[in-house]
Amino acid sequence: MSARISGGKERGRRLRSPKGTGIRPTSERVRAAVFSILGPAVEGAKVLDIYAGTGAFGIEALSRGAAWADFVEADERHCQAIRLALRDLDMVDKAKVYRAKAERALEILPGGYDLVFADPPYEQDPWDEFLGRMGYGNTLNAGASVVAEHRHTRILKDEYGPLKVVTRRRYGDSAATIFHAEAHHD
Repeated sequence: MSARISGGKERGRRLRSPKGTGIRPTSERVRAAVFSILGPAVEGAKVLDIYAGTGAFGIEALSRGAAWADFVEADERHCQAIRLALRDLDMVDKAKVYRAKAERALEILPGGYDLVFADPPYEQDPWDEFLGRMGYGNTLNAGASVVAEHRHTRILKDEYGPLKVVTRRRYGDSAATIFHAEAHHD
């Protein structure tokens, strides 16, 4: 299975994922729509791609001018695939891959993110706890955006602490809910 980068300097390049892992890469159409909504907020951003899978969101952000991307993925085969893609795209000096469960990652990551992409497997439902923790501590910079991709039937709350919904979009069976961090909270 592969995903194609939809924009930026690496537009059209393919990202491959290991076979037989049950991964569901975000479609090019959904990623292109999300990046269109985010607009210039990507340029120079420090990005977190959590539940990274193929790393498509974070790699696309780097392709579109993000300054740095941290990737969090629990499956070692996916971590290796992300590392290979970063090497092939000459992005190794702009990224770090963490092999960790997303639930624990917030405790080990450096924080200071301007943009977060979260796309857990649809059969998981970590949203209330994950988003509830996201806006506290040093994880997000003030004004950060959090993009949550989920099954369209799962409606996320309008706010989780300092995170407030900016927009909700549906793309077939998928939906993207984008939050804005109102202010930094401890």
